Amino acid sequence: MHPNREILHLAYRDFLFEARISLCFVLAVMAILAPLLVLFGLKFGLVDTLTQRLIQTPAYREIIAVGSTEYDPAWFEATAARDDVAFLAPNTRRIAASLSRLKHLGSGAEVDALQMIPTGPGDPLLGEVAVPQGLEELVLSAPTAQRLGAVPGDRVLARIDRRRNGREETAIWPLTVVGVTAPAALPDDAALVATALLVATEDYRDGVGVPALGWEGAAPTGAARPYARFRLYARGIDDVAGLAAALREQGIEVRTQVTEIATMQALDRNLGRVFWLVALLGTSGFLASLAANLLANVERKRRDLSVVRLLGFTTSSLVLFPVVQALLVAVLGAALALAAYLPVAGALNVWFAESLEPGERICRLLPGHVAVAVAATMLMAVVAATWAGLRVASIEPAEGLRDV
Repeated sequence: MHPNREILHLAYRDFLFEARISLCFVLAVMAILAPLLVLFGLKFGLVDTLTQRLIQTPAYREIIAVGSTEYDPAWFEATAARDDVAFLAPNTRRIAASLSRLKHLGSGAEVDALQMIPTGPGDPLLGEVAVPQGLEELVLSAPTAQRLGAVPGDRVLARIDRRRNGREETAIWPLTVVGVTAPAALPDDAALVATALLVATEDYRDGVGVPALGWEGAAPTGAARPYARFRLYARGIDDVAGLAAALREQGIEVRTQVTEIATMQALDRNLGRVFWLVALLGTSGFLASLAANLLANVERKRRDLSVVRLLGFTTSSLVLFPVVQALLVAVLGAALALAAYLPVAGALNVWFAESLEPGERICRLLPGHVAVAVAATMLMAVVAATWAGLRVASIEPAEGLRDV
């Protein structure tokens, strides 16, 4: 007969024999652990949802220069080389960065005063959309594509106007729609174009000729071209503040979404504090309650345990008695808590479905979170059983002689 094996069997049989008392212990664990699972699920689900929205929404990583100045090619080269820069493109003057009119050749629908945005490889606004090339391609924002009834592959007719030498002049040329941005990426009317096309329209409005498109005007100077503005995106939301500070040190005033990012990060910290405070209170109550119950159980069975000790069981094997019962309580309590958490989480996600995007959850736990919760509950159960185990160890075999 192996003492430890027999004690494990004895503890298990005693747990089943006193099923009502054991059930009360299990329900007590469930009552403490289930709210903690829901609270942590809310914390993780809510913060994870907000964080993913910040990461996936390009506007939160965008750094916008206030006003216009001149940025030479050397500045663009040095800034693009920074590790915290994800995308950088030169931009022209605001008044020059627009089409007077864009007309769909198929439907005949038109959009006036359409903003043009320079783009290129790695542009967060494009996502998986093809990058427009040269002077004859563009990508439309979702609202613009809807107004025109345009889809990738359609042909549109662009028009820009200028006044030169006292006369009104107009340039019209065809373009191909190579893609449409996601609605959330660019909610305004706009067209994403190659920087070369934006430069060509600015030159035309300035009276400079663009031979590639057959537009007449003064001859280009040939000097290195400075740009009035830029489009800049940080690599991550945590890089926005540092990159903005570096630009301000260069005398460039910028506008960012740092306040919104800080709000989300503060929410994460505060929810974490709330969770750990509630978890501390719940854990303290769990440890005190389970330890007291296990100790009372040992005291109630002190005479029986002394007889078991008299039969030759060692002190170490007897200490396993409350520990095994505590682990049974922890495992069953955690299982019931998880069973209670699942429908509650499902209900919360349904209630908040209207404010969530596909794939988002307001209350969510990963399998790793559940595993950690169960392991922590078992560890706390063992700690709670320590007091009862010490009391079992103090039982002398002689105490059972009076009952033999």
